[in-house]
Amino acid sequence: MAGEQSLVESSSHWAPLEVDADESDFPIGSLFPFRGASTLDIQSFLQLNLVAKISGDHVEISDILTSTVVTTAPMHYWELICRFLWRRGIYHKLLNDNILDSFSDHVADSVRCNAVYLNSVFHWIRQRLSTATNSTPPGRVEFFESYMHEEFYVGRHEPSALIIWQKKNPTTDLWAGDILSKEQFDWQDAQERFGEAWEGDRFRWDILTLNGDTLKSVVKDCETIFDTFHDHPYTITGVYARRI
Repeated sequence: MAGEQSLVESSSHWAPLEVDADESDFPIGSLFPFRGASTLDIQSFLQLNLVAKISGDHVEISDILTSTVVTTAPMHYWELICRFLWRRGIYHKLLNDNILDSFSDHVADSVRCNAVYLNSVFHWIRQRLSTATNSTPPGRVEFFESYMHEEFYVGRHEPSALIIWQKKNPTTDLWAGDILSKEQFDWQDAQERFGEAWEGDRFRWDILTLNGDTLKSVVKDCETIFDTFHDHPYTITGVYARRI
């Protein structure tokens, strides 16, 4: 039964991106769209149509229209992949159904930028996830885990939001700890911070449930999370520069 579990999102075809396997685990510079999300960025985001399922001893992420396997991931990442695609599915729903038109401009802009950033992160980690799957023992992808640290604690990824969060929480290192540890990272805590619908555990991260009352709850959670838009000047140095 577990092997049949899947997550569906988005629309159209996957365009492969070549990645040098010898590159660092972190991108050089920032993938976050500082100047805002362009129309082309949004179109690229909406083209992806992904499904994740358990296949034997690993996870497969496929193009739902062509059934082409886009990448694989180690089994230990199954829940994180579910959460990652749930978030992407939410962004896709908000963008594709023009729900953002009902949001204030600063909230809508922030959601668009976070959606485009997630898309860039997936491009970056795609080959690395596959490499980790085929390693003995299966490996880990540091940049993916750092992204999920930010999801757990902050719920969004603007560099300024991360810096402000760290300043407000000086005793907690945003990127410390093992994200796979249930003792260190209880996602029930994130659910209490950001909302049951936003985190998706109750719905087993099934994108097909994003309608009706569930969608209304997601929209409410989203507006709360993104209402404070960190748009002030900031300096990116040291450890922050590695992870954005």
